[in-house]
Amino acid sequence: MQHRHRAILAFLEKYDEASVQELAGQFMVSVETIRRDLNALAKQGLLHRTHGGAVSSKNRDIGRSFQVRQRINSEAKKSIAENALDHFFEGAVIGLDASSSSWNFAQLLPDVPCTVVTSSMHNIRALANKPCIEIIATGGTYSPKYDAFYGSLSGHILSRLKIDLAIFSCTGISDGVIWESNELNAVIKRKMLAVSKQVFLFADHSKYDRKDLIKLCDLSQVDILFSDQVPPESLVAYCQQHNVQITV
Repeated sequence: MQHRHRAILAFLEKYDEASVQELAGQFMVSVETIRRDLNALAKQGLLHRTHGGAVSSKNRDIGRSFQVRQRINSEAKKSIAENALDHFFEGAVIGLDASSSSWNFAQLLPDVPCTVVTSSMHNIRALANKPCIEIIATGGTYSPKYDAFYGSLSGHILSRLKIDLAIFSCTGISDGVIWESNELNAVIKRKMLAVSKQVFLFADHSKYDRKDLIKLCDLSQVDILFSDQVPPESLVAYCQQHNVQITV
């Protein structure tokens, strides 16, 4: 056990953060074992527990970095992005948040005339070799962890735009509420949603019945929920009641 504890701390030292599932696969033990390990290490002040994982004790920002999010449920996220392409149309103004789900959409987006508004450098790089796509970067204060821009300048630019399709993700959906892990992401996403005609939420099955630190918005503000699996009955009922389309 002590050897595994040291190995977990070494993993977090290298990658800064990790999910329970990721660590269970890395050390070939059950998720219950990893949870006990993380709780024990957290009590000793050697790491910070997060919902579904842990971050290094050196890191005070408990939101997951892009690199970590990129590794989690990657195939499901690609499938979700492919389904959303059916709603793309030439000339559209598309808002993309800094999520790994939006990055998958940016990679798949065909090189035809449209405009993409984003705060994410990952999205910009994914679109850089598509000359027909106009890219508008929000600017603002740069975050190395998220490789994206945040702050009042980003929000000011978004508030002056009109977006046809807003594509965003979240850390959880529960009781008709969409949740986020940190205020940086939440503020920018709210600004983008406020100026968008249609709102598309990308959420794989791991986001169901999960809460986090910050209430981003009500699920009723979403036009289409894209996922890789049919949601639980309670979530389906909520979507039907509030005219939120579900696409799997």
